[in-house]
Amino acid sequence: MRYAWMVASSLALLAGAAQAADGDIYTTLELEHREFPQQSKVPDQPDRQSSAALEIEFFREWNRGDQLFSGVIFGRVDSDDDERTHWDIRELSFVHAARDYEVRLGIRKVFWGVTESRHLVDIINQTDFVEDIDNEDKLGQPMVNLAWISPFGTWDVFWMPLFRERTFPGEDGRPAFPLPIEQDAARYQSHRGDNHDDFALRWRHTLGAVDIGLSAFKGTARDPRLVPCLREGSGFPNTENQANCDLESLMAGAMPTGNPSFDDIIVGLAQAGGNNTTEEDVRNALLLIPHYDQIEQYALDAQWIIGATALKLEATRREQRGEWTNALVTGFEYTLYGLFGSAIDMGLLSEYLYDERDPETQDLFDREIFAGTRLGFNDVAGTAVLAGAVRSLDETTVAYLLEAERRFGSSLKVSAQVRALSNVPDSAPEQSFSSVLEQEDTFSLIMEAYF
Repeated sequence: MRYAWMVASSLALLAGAAQAADGDIYTTLELEHREFPQQSKVPDQPDRQSSAALEIEFFREWNRGDQLFSGVIFGRVDSDDDERTHWDIRELSFVHAARDYEVRLGIRKVFWGVTESRHLVDIINQTDFVEDIDNEDKLGQPMVNLAWISPFGTWDVFWMPLFRERTFPGEDGRPAFPLPIEQDAARYQSHRGDNHDDFALRWRHTLGAVDIGLSAFKGTARDPRLVPCLREGSGFPNTENQANCDLESLMAGAMPTGNPSFDDIIVGLAQAGGNNTTEEDVRNALLLIPHYDQIEQYALDAQWIIGATALKLEATRREQRGEWTNALVTGFEYTLYGLFGSAIDMGLLSEYLYDERDPETQDLFDREIFAGTRLGFNDVAGTAVLAGAVRSLDETTVAYLLEAERRFGSSLKVSAQVRALSNVPDSAPEQSFSSVLEQEDTFSLIMEAYF
């Protein structure tokens, strides 16, 4: 209901803005093809995937730019994954600007962060996980945002009255999870569910060559825990009217300690069910349900430019499920301008990542090193290449990334992307994110046309 009210209000504002001044509309048509060279660990998954997406961006301003209305509408149709066929209001907001304050109302996307390999402090918007697994694509977030622009920094206050649930691939989508994900049955720690009021505060300032930000967030975690449950109507105890996620009670306290694998859970439930319950019965009845906890998070992000070097830092301290944890990403980017006397600039990147958070979140590892390079050819076509790898310091696993893009003319851009994962240890739990991605290497080719 709140979401419908905000959309209706914003559309009314759009109608008023259209009468106030001329505006601009930009349309992007995207064609994407994905190849999966490895057979998924989940049977009967597609080895290729094609889709088309349309994005419409518009804005109108009046009163010499003091009032602005803007929006971004996005939709995709996928050849195989019904969950990836979706649409979203990325942005639909009104902004009133004065000399030392701004009021922003509606559906918006807000980005925080400075590091390359992971954005720890970026917490306002939910990840659109069916778009890509890199956490870069975000859903629009309904909010009221007040900004005070002072000589000693900009203060932002956010009220977010409606939570957006994370999207996940469907049963015919890639990456393929070991069990189906029942998004519509999401559970919340708060009794208010997705109507919980979330709040955030951020201060940002530039001190000479240093950009610094401090933020606080209190509300619903954007990254859910995927909890194994017995589906509703599966015939197991307490599944008559809803899914049963209290598996430990069903197993009469025989649940393996620690973070048990799905195989351990399946064997335990089959034994607890008696002679008439097979392991196949249990596996067919199991699914994953997203569970969203309430959290507090305090964060710092900073970037210090020293000549051709950018020193970067993101750090968080978070309370979740009664436990405080710390996470850190820090490193540098050094740029070599005019490489070998050419127009090419090369950026050398390296970052260290540390995370104490619950391994049930979507992060790959606890301690990692990222190294990469960014090439900017500085040509008319805007040719650019980014290549990098993340290596776990606790395991042998390495995640690889390669991205390249180039424009053709003024209205066409072609890009390619490769993602791969290697050396996942046999001991990795089946539900861990590294295990999920073990045979999900991807090659993507994307063509975007602008109108």
